Amino acid sequence: MQAIIRGDFMRAVFFNAISVVLDGFDGTIARLTKTESDFGMHLDSLQDGVTFGLIPGMLIYFWGFKIHLLKIGGIAGFAFLSAGLIRLARFNVYKERRILPDNVFIGLPIPLGALAIGSWVLLFRGIPHQSKSLVIAFAIYSLLISFLMISNIHYKTVKNIQHFNNPRLLLGLAVIVGAAILYPLYTIPAVSTIYMVSPLLFLFLKKKRKGEIVPAVEPPPS
Repeated sequence: MQAIIRGDFMRAVFFNAISVVLDGFDGTIARLTKTESDFGMHLDSLQDGVTFGLIPGMLIYFWGFKIHLLKIGGIAGFAFLSAGLIRLARFNVYKERRILPDNVFIGLPIPLGALAIGSWVLLFRGIPHQSKSLVIAFAIYSLLISFLMISNIHYKTVKNIQHFNNPRLLLGLAVIVGAAILYPLYTIPAVSTIYMVSPLLFLFLKKKRKGEIVPAVEPPPS
């Protein structure tokens, strides 16, 4: 928060990105050590609400609308925070009732929503928009991210990494983390964008596989 208030927006985004990685590890460690609990789940949601809801909401307001349309920035930032909290509450309800399998999320996960907001900041090197048209575009973008978080779109998870039986997945994650450390200005926007559109990619691949399956045709009787 202090980095955002001081105007050090790049540092705030980097710290937020590190929090996304650490957030993935805490759940995995809890599952591996069989120490998951309802109390831990709700406490984790409170932490996520601040780290991935409030911080990106402040970035939206203080960075995206620093020069133009400050009131709209307040609405956009509050909308992101509200959507993130709704997303976390819905996730807890679904998890308690075991409505969904462990490898599916409903709506864009809030850590990826935070990365998506931070990606825009990185693309412009932390320099607030001087153009009003860019400010309007950023407002639309942030509202789109808010909508994706509370949507019914299915997103895949990587929770099966806890079984350590998927070396390709482990290698892919290692490559992504390494690239993010060496080239964060390009890797973070690329990863967040690919994940946001991943449901469309999976749908396209699924339809392509169905199209490749040609039904067997019986030979005509002689």
